[in-house]
Order: sequence, then structure tokens, then C-alpha cells
Amino acid sequence: MSSPVSFRRLAAGGAFLALTLLAPALSGTASAAPGQPGTPPPGAGSTSMIEPVIDANFADPDVLLVDGVYHAYATNNEGQNVQHQTSTDLVHWTPQPDAAPTLGAWVGACSFAPGGATDNCVWAPEVTAVDGGYALYYTARDATSPRQCIGVSTSASPDGPFLPVGTEPLVCPNGENGTTDLGGAIDAATYSEDGQLYLLWKADGNCCAGKTAIIFIQALSADGTTLTGPPVELIRRDLPWEGNVVEAPTLVERDGTYYLFYSSNDFGGGGYRTGYATSDSITGPYTKSTTELVTSEMFQDHVLGYGGQDVVTNPDGGTSIVFHGWDPTYSYRAMYVSDLNWSADGVPVVEEAAVRYQAEDGVVTNARVVGDDAASGLAKVGGMDATNSSVTVQVQAEKSGPATLGIRFTNGSYDGATPVAATDTLTVNGRDAGTVTFPHTTWGNWRMAEVQVQLKKGTNTITLTKATYFAEIDAFDVYDASHVPDPKGPPAGSTTTRYEAELGTVTHARVVGDGRASGGAKVGGMDFADSAISLQVYAERGGPATLAIRFANGSDRGGYPVEATDTVTVNGQAAGTVTFPYTRWDNWTTIEHSVQLKKGWNTVTLTRGTFYAEIDAVDVS
Repeated sequence: MSSPVSFRRLAAGGAFLALTLLAPALSGTASAAPGQPGTPPPGAGSTSMIEPVIDANFADPDVLLVDGVYHAYATNNEGQNVQHQTSTDLVHWTPQPDAAPTLGAWVGACSFAPGGATDNCVWAPEVTAVDGGYALYYTARDATSPRQCIGVSTSASPDGPFLPVGTEPLVCPNGENGTTDLGGAIDAATYSEDGQLYLLWKADGNCCAGKTAIIFIQALSADGTTLTGPPVELIRRDLPWEGNVVEAPTLVERDGTYYLFYSSNDFGGGGYRTGYATSDSITGPYTKSTTELVTSEMFQDHVLGYGGQDVVTNPDGGTSIVFHGWDPTYSYRAMYVSDLNWSADGVPVVEEAAVRYQAEDGVVTNARVVGDDAASGLAKVGGMDATNSSVTVQVQAEKSGPATLGIRFTNGSYDGATPVAATDTLTVNGRDAGTVTFPHTTWGNWRMAEVQVQLKKGTNTITLTKATYFAEIDAFDVYDASHVPDPKGPPAGSTTTRYEAELGTVTHARVVGDGRASGGAKVGGMDFADSAISLQVYAERGGPATLAIRFANGSDRGGYPVEATDTVTVNGQAAGTVTFPYTRWDNWTTIEHSVQLKKGWNTVTLTRGTFYAEIDAVDVS
């Protein structure tokens, strides 16, 4: 944590929502650490369509407040080694000159395409107040080894310019100069307590075979330029959802408990996320929560690849969390801010993310809890095979009103050789709340089904009971009621005319035989900006119509499933954009898109927008 005094999020992304949730999902914290919350923290689970406060490439943000001015520092971009922006209101930011135009003599040349076309490997700055001024810690490529290492620079002002200290890196476990090769070091952070300054850093062991990612802490001199104690290991990568990475440490103390927040998984995709571990001592041992603090899903994918976080203290004594997330096309990482709250039992909750309820923590009837490394919380409810198989969870609402319930599920059911949807009946506080349909996803492909519900103030009991076929249930999220559930295709019994995609005009794509596709073929290879399919469709009369597009989408970014998009034109006029949820390849699903047709023949064109959907057919109803 960099700032002695830091900030609170203002309402840049819209008003905060009133829905507040209890979070049994976080009960994976061991008994030595804060456990399941007893009362909901204020503002938890609002998911108010958060907007970035810096909507530009500003990754790995660090924020410091000095004399009423907020200083935000970020990873290199477009020729700046350390980006620097300032603000007086936390909403309107002003770019400043490069905070560190000169790097240490030890730094070598480097480029890193996954970080962007202009990424020259100067990453994750950390600025903190020290004796005599300010110290900047930065990651850069070591000139004598293929490793990233950490350097230190100082300045009398938070504006810089920061000038390097010495000719060697501060932390560089690269196997040279008597060091053990831990893969190098990245992601410096600082923590101060009782006059002692500490440096946290990551051993970048995921770089190489036979090594692993580890987060260390090490004592620093008062001026921040010299290590005064040995490194002490705090955590290492050992949970399935962490992938190969634990990094970007942030240490916070609250009510005698130390919270170590960290990012994990692949930074380049939507699977990047933030977890936390707790201890009653600065140097540990630390116990990890088995459920993450925040994932992309818990922001309804409005923030993709949540991470690079910094926790900062508000002037009123509260806390906020600063973090980055990818734009929908994964072109840049913007900066976001949200309040960070704690339950009465000490569980941290990000205000504008959903609070998750793990199904396995509920009451399970005539079904079973099954361990699953791909499930949130590492377990799921399966075996819901009987007519009375059910799972019940309780959620808290701050006031009565509508909400959207998101259910994380997987469904690999078949009727003979045909993949089929599964259904469960839903009750809220003992009252019928309709039927939830779980599209066929194939087993292990976790997706979200959404349904509108009415909650009362206080405790609400949510029950899913098996109706048809066999969905497995992982977790429940509660969202803002204004969030519209995803369309699932045309209504049953509608009159439609099918137009096979492979019979249209195919541009810069290809027709591929597929026995599971309608008509035995599909259009794939829509990989280019001008890839398109044009179909001639007929309307008996002019007016509104629905295109039901049969598609499959197996696109991913860093292993994280992503939506694809195509733009739609009708008779040469723009008719919006259709978004294709992730389904896996060859798992055909239908999605609706509304258009206006003229009487007679119409030219409908789908042109590739982002990522890579395959198109099978278009039904017009």
C-alpha cells in the first residue's frame, strides 16, 4: 500500500445501489482468520455498471495523496516509463510528464507484446513517502539476464522526476552475483508500521520451468533505498484458480488482522482476478481464502481481468480499492476505483462487485457436494437427479425490491444424442418465482443464468429444485435489478423461416462441413475485419422482425471465455451489434436480434466485430 492518506470513490460510475448482501461465499478463510460474515457490510454487491476513472491504458495503478493532490502512477505506455496523472476530485485526471524518464544503468532493452505495442517492460510502479522525500520502485528488464528485476529511484517531490539510486537493481534474484535464481522479481509494494518500512515483491518464478511464483516481504531502511533484512516468504501459488501466478501484493492491517491482497491467473485475459490471505502477524503464516475477492464474473464482465490492485485509506478512515481492467476488445487496461468494505466478521467485500454465495455452503437435499477445481470455491452441487433434489441459500437485502439472481451452472445433459437444456424451479421465501432454464453448455463449461426476483428487506431464502434434466450448481450472485438477463433465443412455438449461413454470400471466411450444424455446414474462419455473411431474407410485410442467429463461440483470451460480436446491417443500413456469449465450439446456441425489414426481399449482413463466432443459420420470425 503506497499512500499514507488516500481516497474514496466518488459517483463517477453512477449512483451506488442499495442492495446489500451477506457473503457466505467468503467462508473459506480459515478459523485463524476472519470467517463467514454475520452482518452485511454497507454497499456490498451493488454492481452498478462501474465505469473507469481513467479510460485509457493505465495498468497496475498506484495512488498517493500529497497536500490535497492525488498522484496516480502506472505501468509504461507510449514512451513513458512511469505514467503519472493527478486529480483533486478522484474523477477528473490530468496527465503529467513521465515520473521516471531516467532508469537505472542496470536496465536493458525489452519489448512485451502481451502488454501492448509500446510496452518496454517497465511495470507496476510503487511510490511511497520516505525520509528525505519519496521513493519510486519499478520493475524493468535486467541487462545481464533474461529476467525482470526491481529498481529504486528517489525524488524530493511526488511529481518527480525520480532519479535512480545506484547502478544495480534493489531486488534481482536472477542467479547472478551470488543470488538464487527465482526467476527475477517484479511488482514491488510497500507497507509501513511503527516506523518500520517494508518492501513486498514477487519472485517471478512462473517465467520458467521448475520454478514457482512466490510473494516475499523484506525490511527497508527509513529512506527506502536499502534492504535491511532477509526476505520472508508470505504465500506461493498453490490454488487451482491462481493458475501459475500470484503477484501484485498489497498489505493492509485492520483490527489486528493483516490482509494480503494479490492478483493471480493470466493478466492478459478475463481470468485475471484478486484473492486475499490473512494473518495475525506481518510475516505470517498467511491463510488464503478459497474464494476470490473479485473476479470478472462478479462484475458481470463489465470489468475484465480485474487486478493490479492497490488498497488505500480514505480521509474519513474508510478504505477504497484501485484496480485495472481490460476494455471489451482487450486493447488496454483502464483504471477503476471502488470502496472496500468489511463485514462484522472481517471479510473484505468490494462495494461495486457482486457478493457470491457458494451453493455448497447452502442446504443440499438429495444431491451432493463435489470438489471441482474449476468451480468457484473449489466445489459444486451435483447429483441433482431426483424430483426433490434441491439447494437452498440465504441472502440479505438492505431493502425490499427487485433484483437479478445470477446462477453459475454447467449443463451437459443429452436426450439420446441431442444436447438439451435443463430446468430447475425457483422459489424465493417459499413462493414460486418461476423456472430457470440452463442451456446446454457441456459439462465443466461454467456459465451464468439470470432471472429477475423480488427480495424483502433482511434475510431471503432462495431454493432451486430439479425439474428437467441435470444442471450442476456452483454459486449464486445477486445483481442490480436493472441488469437485463441474457436472451436465450426465440420463444417456443414461434413461426420462423430458416436461412442457412453457408448458402449466403461469404466474404473472407469459409464454409465448413459440420454434421452437427443445421444443413450439415457452417460458416467459420471469420477472423478478419471484413469477414462477413450476407443473406437474402423475405418479409411478407414491412415492420419489426427478429433474427434468431444460431452460432457457436469458443473464443478465449488467456484461457478466459469471451463474448464475440458481429455488426448487423439491413439493406445497407446499420442495424446494431449482436453479442454472442461463450458456448464452446460446436455447442450451437441461438440468440435474438431485433431489426426492421421492408416488404419483400432484404439483405441482412453479419460482419465480424470482435473475436470469432461461427454462424450456422439465421431464423427470421
